Amino acid sequence: MLISMMNKIILSLVFLFLMGDIYCQQNVFDTDIPLAPAEYRRPDGYDPVSYRYRYSLSDLKDKFSKEMMRNAKGVYDKVMRVNCSGKWKPTRMSIDQHVAPEWFEDSKFGMFIDWGLWSVSGWAEKTKGAMYPDWYEFHLYNHSSFMKYHEKNWGKGFERDDLIPLFRAENYQPEKIIDIAVEAGMKYVIPFSKHHSGFCLWPSSFTHRDVGNMLGKDLIAPIVDCCKKNGLKFGFYFSTDEWEYPVIDQDGMLKIRKWGGHYEPYNPIQEGRTSGKIAVTDFAKDYIIPQAVEFIDKYDPDILWYDGEWNAPVELLGSYDISAYFYNQAETRKEVAVNDRYGLENGKRLRSRRGDFFTSEYGDMSDDNRIRHAWEECRGISQSYGFNWQDTDENIISSKEFIDMFVDIVSKGGNLLLIVNLDAQGALPEIQEKRLKDIGRWLKINGEGIYYTRAYSTPVEENIHYTRSKDNKTIYAISTEWPGRKLQLVSVKPAKHSEIYMLGVERPLKWNHKNGITTITIPKSLQEVSNRPCDFAYTFRIHQ
Repeated sequence: MLISMMNKIILSLVFLFLMGDIYCQQNVFDTDIPLAPAEYRRPDGYDPVSYRYRYSLSDLKDKFSKEMMRNAKGVYDKVMRVNCSGKWKPTRMSIDQHVAPEWFEDSKFGMFIDWGLWSVSGWAEKTKGAMYPDWYEFHLYNHSSFMKYHEKNWGKGFERDDLIPLFRAENYQPEKIIDIAVEAGMKYVIPFSKHHSGFCLWPSSFTHRDVGNMLGKDLIAPIVDCCKKNGLKFGFYFSTDEWEYPVIDQDGMLKIRKWGGHYEPYNPIQEGRTSGKIAVTDFAKDYIIPQAVEFIDKYDPDILWYDGEWNAPVELLGSYDISAYFYNQAETRKEVAVNDRYGLENGKRLRSRRGDFFTSEYGDMSDDNRIRHAWEECRGISQSYGFNWQDTDENIISSKEFIDMFVDIVSKGGNLLLIVNLDAQGALPEIQEKRLKDIGRWLKINGEGIYYTRAYSTPVEENIHYTRSKDNKTIYAISTEWPGRKLQLVSVKPAKHSEIYMLGVERPLKWNHKNGITTITIPKSLQEVSNRPCDFAYTFRIHQ
């Protein structure tokens, strides 16, 4: 009996030890998942059930689908008429004839406003490369670290669409945002008008999943007005695909169209992920094309910036139809531009093959497509696509790195579309505002070597980046490091008796050309840091 009791005690102790070890391991694991600051996790007392959208997908279908598809047909028929009679046709051959307008290549610098429902959570798993908080709404169902983070900070049963009532835009100041864009030297602005969840930042007639129906606001109109007042171009960011969308099959039953054009049976679990979406029979003709055209007609953008195209054939997204309409409605009135994210053609992605300008994302485009075609780099001040409460000085590029990157892009013939990440209520983080003001100060002195320039025959020579004027008479050599007493250039020969200036310095600099090398003498007075015209990247104007 005593031995039996001793065995039980030993077994109990072993069990408690093992459970304690498991508990400790679980706690160690949990510490890897951060607890967000209070403003970026579930508010105390917030009951998402009481805020959920009043219509189910079935109710929306019964109440609104027929009317919406009737209205969509009217818009689609108009698109067909305009494209039939207009210069531009919804075909590859016609679209390929359009080129980027001169103003786009002159502009060099734009603001990409990455803002939406994901900004409420404001988190992505830390990586060495780019981080994507703006995919939080998708990853919270599909990615283990996001799922664990979401459960810890928002709780079980908290759906994607339960973020909608918390996206109130209370600190949204479009005038201030555009003032900062102007101060930074930006020439165009593109807000994320509709990202992949289908939530629209304007009141759309082709969904209830928008700020008009759900928040009683229009977040796009004031940005458009501010751009016009300040002479900035305005762009329409539009995802042509969505993570989920309800469709009506031949039997009148609901199905769910998934990303890329795959279909699944309707499941009630989708209700918390697709609130306000009105089922249609044809995703492109009844929804994507009419919605895009509605925006174009209402806000008259200068740029159409497609996204979300990489898994679906171009025919299923309607992007040729939309682009042709966009070109035709602007023809003889103003010049417009469309990017390269059209969809798949013969199973191949059209990025960097089609479009007025090609797009590179955190440097993912090869050098082969640069210089020969208008292009644009889109990346953030930080590593994050979308607001990330984890951003600190450690993953925000310095002002010098920022300017060096910008100079490198422009020297290769590109524009920089810089991502700024508004927080949940629409405020621009102070650290991002500071970087924008830094580059604005630099551009006030060095902008002559940036705006209205084109790529030189030799874009880069060690730490020297070249640009040229459009008439090819002036070369700008931008040194990303202080040259010291002399700057030596191999790739440019100044015109005889011409004067060379450092931008921001009134007097010309002495120079000579010997044995194929141009040597510019930097005066002693400029060796003092306080006497230099700027803190980073020094621009020299050379006539040839």
